Amino acid sequence: MAMIQCPECGQEISDKAKKCIHCGKVFVEEKPVNEEIKCSECGAVLAKTDDICPNCGCPIEEPKADEPQKVEVTNVKLSVNKKKAKIIRGVAIVIVAVIIAVIGIKFISENNAKKEYAENYEKLIYLILDGASDAESAGALIHDVWYNTIYEKDDSKTDTYTKDSNGKFYDDFNTSLLMLMLSDSFTSDIDDIKSNQEQVQKMMKNMKNPPEGYEDAYDALKDFYDAYTKLVNLATDPSGNLSSYTSDFNEADSETMNTYKAALLYVED
Repeated sequence: MAMIQCPECGQEISDKAKKCIHCGKVFVEEKPVNEEIKCSECGAVLAKTDDICPNCGCPIEEPKADEPQKVEVTNVKLSVNKKKAKIIRGVAIVIVAVIIAVIGIKFISENNAKKEYAENYEKLIYLILDGASDAESAGALIHDVWYNTIYEKDDSKTDTYTKDSNGKFYDDFNTSLLMLMLSDSFTSDIDDIKSNQEQVQKMMKNMKNPPEGYEDAYDALKDFYDAYTKLVNLATDPSGNLSSYTSDFNEADSETMNTYKAALLYVED
């Protein structure tokens, strides 16, 4: 006995079954118990015990056992396979759609990250430039006060710091520098420079991991930041002698300008 699938409901049944035990589909109609047996030759009604027709003498053949209706298994399986194929295709379409959506979201996310990085990069470039400009002015004033005290050079911008109340130059340039550091205007300038430096440092931390394609831009930005830091330190904490300070300041000032120009090349139009 083999198992086949019911063409009506698709459930497994025996190939000998006359009807489906699941849905009741009838494959072979059973003959009534009292059905008459007739001669195939003359049509006379025969008794179940007759071997030949008493009317015409025709031999009586044994009725063949009813065979169950054959079920076309191939078509049923094909139908089921088609259903499975549709489901598989549907699942595949969903998976592809999800993949495309994920790729699209990732692409949009990466583009947004790059756009945000580029915007912050430009803001930081000009923020550093502002701080460097203030540090350059402060450092230049420190140099002039220092220099004019030693060489007793009159200058309307430095006389307030290099001369006492009698208009006489201080003997020690450190006194002149101290007068400068204690002045309200210079103190305010230094506070602005330090505030700028704090903002720059915070933004630099967020620029450490550049998106793909911005690695060189970050390197240029880092060089600019390092040069700016040297210049700021010279303005907020001068040290050494006049000659070394002048040399260090000029070098830092020049390096800051050069690295600014290099970093500016990566600012998008």
